[in-house]
Amino acid sequence: MVEVIEVSVTLRIAVADAADGQAAALRAAEHFSHVSHARIAAFNEVSRVHSVDGGVVEAVTSIVAGAGRVP
Repeated sequence: MVEVIEVSVTLRIAVADAADGQAAALRAAEHFSHVSHARIAAFNEVSRVHSVDGGVVEAVTSIVAGAGRVP
């Protein structure tokens, strides 16, 4: 049985010298949040050897919702 777990993650992206810093940060977040099948396979292999809790990650989906300024 596959169980889907939602984990919230915050990316703080510093942008310098951009005409539209929020747009640049959103593009960066979309790029950095992508997880390839090869990375998932590598994670599963390392976990198989070193983890005591077991389990296999089948997929990772990311959603980039928006950007906000940090004071």
